[in-house]
Amino acid sequence: MASRGRRARQQEKTNWLIGSFLLLMTAAVVVAVSFYLMKAPDAVDELTLCPADGAREHYVLLVDATNPLNFVQRQAFAIITRDLVENRVPEGALLSVFALGEDFSATAKPLVELCNPGSGTGKSELTSNVRRLKQRYEAQFIAPLMEKTEALANAVPAKHSPILEMLQMVGLNGFRRHSIAGKRRLIIMSDMLHNTPSFSMYKAEFSYGPFSQTDYGRRVVADLDGVEVELHYLMNSPQLQTKRQLLFWEEYFSASGARIVLVRPLEG
Repeated sequence: MASRGRRARQQEKTNWLIGSFLLLMTAAVVVAVSFYLMKAPDAVDELTLCPADGAREHYVLLVDATNPLNFVQRQAFAIITRDLVENRVPEGALLSVFALGEDFSATAKPLVELCNPGSGTGKSELTSNVRRLKQRYEAQFIAPLMEKTEALANAVPAKHSPILEMLQMVGLNGFRRHSIAGKRRLIIMSDMLHNTPSFSMYKAEFSYGPFSQTDYGRRVVADLDGVEVELHYLMNSPQLQTKRQLLFWEEYFSASGARIVLVRPLEG
């Protein structure tokens, strides 16, 4: 009997030691995981800051750099671009910035493309390092985007403005290149007065129907399927920027699979 009692006590001690060891190991794992979650920012692609499973929405900003902005236009431009970068592009969405230049082949690719990685707002300190999230958001998302967009305000006069060709580049190197299934929105800041040797809105009366039947008109249709378009008009030539001109663009975007959802004259 005494022998069995000793064995039972020994087994009890062994079980207690094993249980304590397992409990300590579990606690150590929990502490390690919690420490990692608190120290490491949310996982995103190092170059694009996009979620590991891909961007959820796609915003494209196209800025006309063929006409200088006056003082008032520069103020309006700064407000709109900062609002887009800081407030309108949601976490996990991609923002691509294109410039419209005199030579569209030189500006065919985006100046910068980044996803909003999240600023840490609304995150728990228990599962995220909020301070590091905010630092990454400010330094790697806000700063480079604002640097590029602010530089676009320093436009120089150009002889040509190939808007139609640039819209094709946006379709190809923006939306089609990424093929994001979520919301797709194109924000354009331009006077929308296309001007090239092949077609100029400064020189002749025009409507989209006859234009679309020309060789040039057939060549410049873009692939913008499902894209919502905002037009922020630089009112440089109000006598030409009429309802007739807007109708041209409405029909053009419709033929390209897109639709205009906002038309807004830029102050100045």
